[in-house]
Amino acid sequence: MSKPLLWYFRRHSLLFKIRFRMVSKRSSVDRIENFCYNTINPKYDIPPIYFQLNRMILTQPKVELSDLEKAKKIAKWLRNHIKGGPGLGKSSNIALRKMIRGEGGVCSDLSQAYNNFCVINDLKVKEWGLKIITKDQTIRGGHSFNEIYSREFQKWVLIDVSKSILFYHTNSKIPLSVVELIQLKKENKELHYFEFNKKIIVDKQYIEDLYLMPNSFPFLVTNYSNKTYDYFLDKFSFFPESIIHGLIFLSGKSYVFEFPTKDYKISYPHAKSLLTKTYERHAVNSI
Repeated sequence: MSKPLLWYFRRHSLLFKIRFRMVSKRSSVDRIENFCYNTINPKYDIPPIYFQLNRMILTQPKVELSDLEKAKKIAKWLRNHIKGGPGLGKSSNIALRKMIRGEGGVCSDLSQAYNNFCVINDLKVKEWGLKIITKDQTIRGGHSFNEIYSREFQKWVLIDVSKSILFYHTNSKIPLSVVELIQLKKENKELHYFEFNKKIIVDKQYIEDLYLMPNSFPFLVTNYSNKTYDYFLDKFSFFPESIIHGLIFLSGKSYVFEFPTKDYKISYPHAKSLLTKTYERHAVNSI
């Protein structure tokens, strides 16, 4: 296949928009809250490379880690050992190996790898994306992040692996879930973000543009079977990624993007919530 034709199938915006629309739907908050990646991705479906690296990430601790501390430790190790680069679109085995070798990886590649590490460590996890309607090329492609279930807080917690941040409301010591963040954003409430990785420098304006843009809409990635996608991505690797995803869609085994709001195609009011950086959960400066 010629390079111009390959680029067309991989990068053309019209093909991306068509695929995005085909796999998107509206969903209830109850369904969003009850979904869990682990349900359709058991440990035995995760490639061996994840178990091998996991021994380096979570060495035997002196004390048992809480779910949130374990989640942060995995996130920090991945972010500190993956410098990132071009999107990969490979099976979970090949993608992780390439990322560790410094051969690429965007936020969605990182989120998908994080899913699998959470599964093998008995952490309930979800993957989320942001659909951002804007002409700003720096954020137009959206963003990917995760949620883990914290047994100590008895709730889901938003964790952005690539940016190494959690979100909080005012002086609360309990991190926010995605649904809580959506609601507080609608109410124009004050929000705080906490950087849990000292090696990662966070652009405050970029975080605000991603999460607080009036036309930034979170969606949950459901029905993603790691085993199924690994099979198709490896078996049909000679095809462009968009063609492979099309084959999976036609087979009825495609992932789904579920928006937990009825108005994800409509702009919110243009007022923004106040976003404040925190250090050790205490506000230090405002955006």
